[in-house]
Amino acid sequence: MQTFIEYIQWWYSRGLVRMFKYLKSFIIILSDTFSVRICLGTLFAPWKRDVASTEGLSLQEKFGVWGFNLLARFFGMFIKTITLIIFLVCFIVLLVFDIIVFFVWLFLPLLLVEGVVIGVMYLL
Repeated sequence: MQTFIEYIQWWYSRGLVRMFKYLKSFIIILSDTFSVRICLGTLFAPWKRDVASTEGLSLQEKFGVWGFNLLARFFGMFIKTITLIIFLVCFIVLLVFDIIVFFVWLFLPLLLVEGVVIGVMYLL
């Protein structure tokens, strides 16, 4: 009986803290996988830093280069926005999974006790 009480104490104290650390690490891994900080920091930067210089060009050519640079920025913003939206969808799925794992963690010892009680009842 003493072992069972120690198990329950560990399950709802250190085990619960360790489970939260694992769930937090999954969120960090997801954030790193989608490079959220980089995407947010460079949201309006050109895609692949593809920028043309306007040095020594005529005015008409400069407008063409400016248009290209603007298009590169819009394309970069589009790709990074899509990446962030996919990250948010994956984050919501992970959050739902984390909530399910948390509740399963809370009630699993109760199911264990219930399973033992039902097993003993079937034996008798």
